[in-house]
Amino acid sequence: MQRFTPALRGALFTISTLFGGLAHGLLAGSLTFEIIPGSSVDNVQLGHAAIAAVPALIGFLAGGAVWGVMMGRIAGEHNSRRMMWAGMLGFGPISIILAVGLGIAEQSIVAKFASVGQPIHRVFTLLFVPSAFLIAGISSWAIGKGLRQSHLAWRLSWQVGLTAGITFLVINLIMEAAGWVVGAPGAAERATMLTVLAVGNVGAALIGGGYLGWILSKWGGLSNSNLNIH
Repeated sequence: MQRFTPALRGALFTISTLFGGLAHGLLAGSLTFEIIPGSSVDNVQLGHAAIAAVPALIGFLAGGAVWGVMMGRIAGEHNSRRMMWAGMLGFGPISIILAVGLGIAEQSIVAKFASVGQPIHRVFTLLFVPSAFLIAGISSWAIGKGLRQSHLAWRLSWQVGLTAGITFLVINLIMEAAGWVVGAPGAAERATMLTVLAVGNVGAALIGGGYLGWILSKWGGLSNSNLNIH
Protein backbone atom coordinates (compact mmCIF):
# COMPACT_ATOMS: atom_id res chain seq x y z
CA MET A 1 0.00 0.00 0.00
CA GLN A 2 2.88 2.35 0.81
CA ARG A 3 4.14 2.41 -2.79
CA PHE A 4 0.72 3.59 -4.01
CA THR A 5 0.39 6.39 -1.45
CA PRO A 6 1.99 9.08 -3.67
CA ALA A 7 -0.39 8.14 -6.50
CA LEU A 8 -3.38 8.47 -4.17
CA ARG A 9 -2.08 11.79 -2.89
CA GLY A 10 -1.55 13.03 -6.43
CA ALA A 11 -5.06 12.01 -7.45
CA LEU A 12 -6.72 13.55 -4.39
CA PHE A 13 -4.66 16.75 -4.54
CA THR A 14 -5.52 17.17 -8.23
CA ILE A 15 -9.25 16.64 -7.89
CA SER A 16 -9.59 18.69 -4.70
CA THR A 17 -7.51 21.72 -5.73
CA LEU A 18 -8.26 22.06 -9.45
CA PHE A 19 -11.93 21.12 -9.32
CA GLY A 20 -12.32 22.68 -5.90
CA GLY A 21 -10.92 25.97 -7.14
CA LEU A 22 -13.13 25.82 -10.21
CA ALA A 23 -16.25 25.03 -8.16
CA HIS A 24 -15.59 27.84 -5.66
CA GLY A 25 -14.80 30.23 -8.50
CA LEU A 26 -18.01 29.42 -10.37
CA LEU A 27 -20.05 29.75 -7.17
CA ALA A 28 -18.47 33.12 -6.37
CA GLY A 29 -18.99 34.29 -9.94
CA SER A 30 -22.63 33.20 -9.90
CA LEU A 31 -23.28 34.99 -6.61
CA THR A 32 -21.53 38.11 -7.89
CA PHE A 33 -23.67 38.10 -11.03
CA GLU A 34 -26.86 37.76 -8.99
CA ILE A 35 -26.12 40.75 -6.75
CA ILE A 36 -25.19 43.09 -9.63
CA PRO A 37 -28.11 45.53 -10.06
CA GLY A 38 -29.99 44.89 -13.29
CA SER A 39 -28.33 41.55 -14.11
CA SER A 40 -30.48 38.81 -15.59
CA VAL A 41 -29.81 35.39 -17.11
CA ASP A 42 -32.41 36.18 -19.77
CA ASN A 43 -30.53 39.29 -20.88
CA VAL A 44 -26.85 38.93 -20.07
CA GLN A 45 -24.86 42.12 -20.54
CA LEU A 46 -21.17 41.95 -21.39
CA GLY A 47 -20.16 44.26 -18.54
CA HIS A 48 -22.04 42.24 -15.94
CA ALA A 49 -20.59 38.98 -17.26
CA ALA A 50 -17.07 40.43 -17.15
CA ILE A 51 -17.47 41.52 -13.52
CA ALA A 52 -18.83 38.11 -12.53
CA ALA A 53 -15.97 36.40 -14.36
CA VAL A 54 -13.35 38.02 -12.09
CA PRO A 55 -14.04 35.95 -8.92
CA ALA A 56 -14.50 32.86 -11.08
CA LEU A 57 -11.08 33.42 -12.64
CA ILE A 58 -9.50 34.05 -9.23
CA GLY A 59 -10.85 30.74 -7.91
CA PHE A 60 -9.68 28.97 -11.04
CA LEU A 61 -6.13 30.32 -10.76
CA ALA A 62 -6.01 29.84 -6.98
CA GLY A 63 -6.84 26.15 -7.45
CA GLY A 64 -3.94 25.81 -9.89
CA ALA A 65 -1.59 27.59 -7.48
CA VAL A 66 -2.45 25.29 -4.56
CA TRP A 67 -2.16 22.26 -6.87
CA GLY A 68 1.37 23.31 -7.83
CA VAL A 69 2.41 23.60 -4.19
CA MET A 70 0.95 20.18 -3.36
CA MET A 71 2.66 18.51 -6.31
CA GLY A 72 5.93 20.15 -5.26
CA ARG A 73 5.61 18.66 -1.79
CA ILE A 74 5.20 15.16 -3.23
CA ALA A 75 8.49 15.74 -5.10
CA GLY A 76 10.19 17.11 -1.97
CA GLU A 77 10.32 20.69 -3.29
CA HIS A 78 9.86 23.31 -0.56
CA ASN A 79 9.99 26.44 -2.73
CA SER A 80 6.26 27.07 -2.45
CA ARG A 81 6.31 30.34 -4.36
CA ARG A 82 7.97 28.79 -7.40
CA MET A 83 5.60 25.81 -7.42
CA MET A 84 2.61 28.08 -6.90
CA TRP A 85 3.44 29.98 -10.09
CA ALA A 86 4.18 26.74 -11.93
CA GLY A 87 0.78 25.28 -11.05
CA MET A 88 -1.14 28.47 -11.74
CA LEU A 89 0.50 29.33 -15.06
CA GLY A 90 0.65 25.72 -16.23
CA PHE A 91 -3.02 24.95 -15.64
CA GLY A 92 -4.78 28.30 -15.99
CA PRO A 93 -3.87 29.73 -19.42
CA ILE A 94 -4.20 26.52 -21.47
CA SER A 95 -7.53 25.67 -19.82
CA ILE A 96 -8.92 29.15 -20.48
CA ILE A 97 -7.63 29.23 -24.07
CA LEU A 98 -9.17 25.85 -24.87
CA ALA A 99 -12.47 26.67 -23.16
CA VAL A 100 -12.85 29.97 -25.00
CA GLY A 101 -11.57 28.58 -28.30
CA LEU A 102 -13.86 25.55 -28.26
CA GLY A 103 -16.80 27.70 -27.20
CA ILE A 104 -16.28 30.03 -30.16
CA ALA A 105 -15.49 27.37 -32.75
CA GLU A 106 -17.81 24.58 -31.60
CA GLN A 107 -20.76 25.36 -33.87
CA SER A 108 -18.69 25.79 -37.01
CA ILE A 109 -16.69 22.62 -36.29
CA VAL A 110 -19.86 20.58 -35.70
CA ALA A 111 -21.38 21.93 -38.91
CA LYS A 112 -18.20 21.15 -40.84
CA PHE A 113 -18.10 17.53 -39.70
CA ALA A 114 -21.86 17.12 -40.11
CA SER A 115 -21.47 18.08 -43.77
CA VAL A 116 -19.23 15.03 -44.30
CA GLY A 117 -21.50 12.68 -42.35
CA GLN A 118 -19.72 12.61 -38.98
CA PRO A 119 -22.07 12.39 -35.94
CA ILE A 120 -21.85 14.88 -33.10
CA HIS A 121 -20.54 12.35 -30.57
CA ARG A 122 -17.53 11.65 -32.79
CA VAL A 123 -16.83 15.37 -33.04
CA PHE A 124 -17.08 15.59 -29.24
CA THR A 125 -14.47 12.85 -28.90
CA LEU A 126 -12.22 14.47 -31.49
CA LEU A 127 -12.31 17.80 -29.67
CA PHE A 128 -12.14 16.87 -26.00
CA VAL A 129 -9.72 13.96 -25.92
CA PRO A 130 -6.88 16.14 -27.31
CA SER A 131 -8.00 18.90 -24.92
CA ALA A 132 -7.56 16.58 -21.94
CA PHE A 133 -4.13 15.63 -23.28
CA LEU A 134 -3.06 19.26 -23.69
CA ILE A 135 -4.29 20.46 -20.31
CA ALA A 136 -2.69 17.56 -18.43
CA GLY A 137 0.49 17.65 -20.52
CA ILE A 138 1.15 21.37 -20.28
CA SER A 139 0.23 21.53 -16.59
CA SER A 140 2.61 18.65 -15.83
CA TRP A 141 5.33 20.22 -17.96
CA ALA A 142 5.04 23.36 -15.85
CA ILE A 143 5.43 21.33 -12.67
CA GLY A 144 8.66 19.86 -14.04
CA LYS A 145 9.91 23.34 -14.95
CA GLY A 146 8.98 24.52 -11.45
CA LEU A 147 11.25 21.82 -10.13
CA ARG A 148 13.99 23.20 -12.43
CA GLN A 149 14.19 19.89 -14.30
CA SER A 150 13.72 20.33 -18.07
CA HIS A 151 14.16 16.63 -18.86
CA LEU A 152 11.59 15.69 -16.23
CA ALA A 153 9.24 18.38 -17.54
CA TRP A 154 9.18 16.93 -21.05
CA ARG A 155 8.79 13.40 -19.72
CA LEU A 156 5.84 14.46 -17.59
CA SER A 157 4.24 16.39 -20.44
CA TRP A 158 3.75 13.44 -22.76
CA GLN A 159 3.34 10.67 -20.19
CA VAL A 160 0.77 12.44 -17.99
CA GLY A 161 -0.86 13.96 -21.08
CA LEU A 162 -1.32 10.53 -22.67
CA THR A 163 -2.58 9.06 -19.39
CA ALA A 164 -5.24 11.76 -19.03
CA GLY A 165 -6.21 11.69 -22.72
CA ILE A 166 -6.59 7.90 -22.83
CA THR A 167 -8.56 7.95 -19.57
CA PHE A 168 -10.97 10.53 -20.99
CA LEU A 169 -11.33 8.48 -24.19
CA VAL A 170 -12.06 5.24 -22.32
CA ILE A 171 -14.67 6.92 -20.09
CA ASN A 172 -16.22 8.57 -23.12
CA LEU A 173 -16.55 5.24 -24.96
CA ILE A 174 -17.89 3.43 -21.88
CA MET A 175 -20.57 6.07 -21.32
CA GLU A 176 -21.39 6.03 -25.01
CA ALA A 177 -21.90 2.25 -24.87
CA ALA A 178 -24.11 2.76 -21.79
CA GLY A 179 -26.40 5.09 -23.74
CA TRP A 180 -24.88 8.47 -22.92
CA VAL A 181 -24.40 9.52 -26.54
CA VAL A 182 -23.74 13.21 -27.18
CA GLY A 183 -26.16 14.58 -29.76
CA ALA A 184 -28.53 11.60 -29.62
CA PRO A 185 -32.32 12.11 -29.32
CA GLY A 186 -33.17 13.26 -25.80
CA ALA A 187 -29.51 14.02 -24.97
CA ALA A 188 -30.18 17.70 -24.30
CA GLU A 189 -32.90 16.92 -21.74
CA ARG A 190 -30.50 15.02 -19.49
CA ALA A 191 -27.49 17.23 -20.24
CA THR A 192 -25.54 14.38 -21.83
CA MET A 193 -22.64 16.45 -23.11
CA LEU A 194 -22.06 18.19 -19.78
CA THR A 195 -22.36 14.89 -17.92
CA VAL A 196 -19.92 13.02 -20.14
CA LEU A 197 -17.54 15.99 -20.09
CA ALA A 198 -17.66 16.24 -16.29
CA VAL A 199 -17.19 12.51 -15.68
CA GLY A 200 -14.42 12.33 -18.28
CA ASN A 201 -12.57 15.28 -16.79
CA VAL A 202 -12.88 13.94 -13.24
CA GLY A 203 -11.54 10.57 -14.37
CA ALA A 204 -8.69 12.18 -16.31
CA ALA A 205 -7.80 14.33 -13.30
CA LEU A 206 -7.78 11.37 -10.91
CA ILE A 207 -5.77 9.01 -13.10
CA GLY A 208 -3.49 11.70 -14.55
CA GLY A 209 -2.93 13.27 -11.13
CA GLY A 210 -2.24 9.87 -9.61
CA TYR A 211 0.33 9.05 -12.26
CA LEU A 212 1.93 12.48 -11.84
CA GLY A 213 2.16 11.98 -8.08
CA TRP A 214 3.77 8.57 -8.54
CA ILE A 215 6.41 9.90 -10.97
CA LEU A 216 7.18 12.91 -8.77
CA SER A 217 7.64 10.77 -5.68
CA LYS A 218 10.07 8.51 -7.55
CA TRP A 219 12.00 11.51 -8.85
CA GLY A 220 12.04 13.11 -5.40
CA GLY A 221 13.36 9.89 -3.84
CA LEU A 222 16.14 9.59 -6.42
CA SER A 223 17.04 13.26 -6.04
CA ASN A 224 17.30 12.98 -2.26
CA SER A 225 19.40 9.82 -2.57
CA ASN A 226 21.86 11.62 -4.85
CA LEU A 227 22.11 14.50 -2.39
CA ASN A 228 22.84 12.09 0.44
CA ILE A 229 25.54 10.35 -1.62
CA HIS A 230 27.28 13.60 -2.39
